Amino acid sequence: MNFFDVIICGAGPAGSTCGRILATKGLKVLIVDKEKFPRYKPCAGGLTGRSLQE
Repeated sequence: MNFFDVIICGAGPAGSTCGRILATKGLKVLIVDKEKFPRYKPCAGGLTGRSLQE
């Protein structure tokens, strides 16, 4: 049986970043997600200042 210090639900940007930070601090981390990997994931819709000027 495996034991983990932290279980994170969701392997998006926030969950993955949190898991990596905790793992580098020595915690045993499990990240679970409802989707199979690799998956199609569009980038977040962000606008840069340059695109707003165009």
